[in-house]
Amino acid sequence: MKSMDLNALYSFCEMVRAGSLTKAAQKLGLSAPTLSRHLAQLEEEVGHKLVHRHAKQFKLTVDGERYYNTLSDDFSQLQEQLSALNDRADVLSGSIRVSCPESMAIDYMHGWALEFMSQHPQVDIQIKFAISDQYFVEDQLDLSLVVVPPTQPSLVQRKLLDTQMCVAAAPSYLAAKGRPEVPAQLQEFDLLTSDPQKAWAFLQQGARFEFFPTPRYSINSIRMVVDAAIRGMGIMYGPLFYMQQPLREGRLEQILPDYETEMRHVFMIYADRRLMPTRVRAFKSFLEEKVSALGSDEGFVP
Repeated sequence: MKSMDLNALYSFCEMVRAGSLTKAAQKLGLSAPTLSRHLAQLEEEVGHKLVHRHAKQFKLTVDGERYYNTLSDDFSQLQEQLSALNDRADVLSGSIRVSCPESMAIDYMHGWALEFMSQHPQVDIQIKFAISDQYFVEDQLDLSLVVVPPTQPSLVQRKLLDTQMCVAAAPSYLAAKGRPEVPAQLQEFDLLTSDPQKAWAFLQQGARFEFFPTPRYSINSIRMVVDAAIRGMGIMYGPLFYMQQPLREGRLEQILPDYETEMRHVFMIYADRRLMPTRVRAFKSFLEEKVSALGSDEGFVP
């Protein structure tokens, strides 16, 4: 049997991972016409059409799925083995792809990444904003800190921290609009949220009350929600660690302290593979140390 072109097979796997020929070409540093020729040659060699290609669609055929499912993990493991061979214990090098929520990146991950790169000048780090593991595989991430419980069974998850939810508003808002005495009254006020599809939940003496807010202002950034609350725009419900400093400084005031709110969690997730590159393993340990050092003063429960 004639041997196949490994470059063409690898390019095919990258096309599927990227979801388009153009994106794969950018990642591989090749032109889209060159990749298209590689795919055509590969299909001729295997004697099967592997991909349905249209203007806005890139879909595997049944044979394409069979080839991809067989080859993809092998190429990923080969890449990791080569990375492990290239990594030396005393000199870490190469790329690390990480994701975390935007607010966590600004407050913590950004500084941690710069510190790690200062310690290891041959390592480069790429950070993406994400709150869940939805695009972990698609974005080819190495590690991710998420606040939405992981859903992909192929990924390893480790709970790092807990944080209590908190209801708060600016003293100026409470002075102008009054103060709710029970959670049910919150719906009569101006509400601020980063996710209207998440319920605000409370417990008192074993009884649970929750509702989905109809916000006056919604923005997909908890930092911006905190800023809106500080500016007196309404009442917010969010993780305590984002609100701890303005609460200490008196710019925010906690509301309904007699009602227990739910606990939210921070998870670290990564691929379940034996050969995690040395640089990724080192950064994982570095992050675990940094996270474990975050204490109750910042609103965390290790």
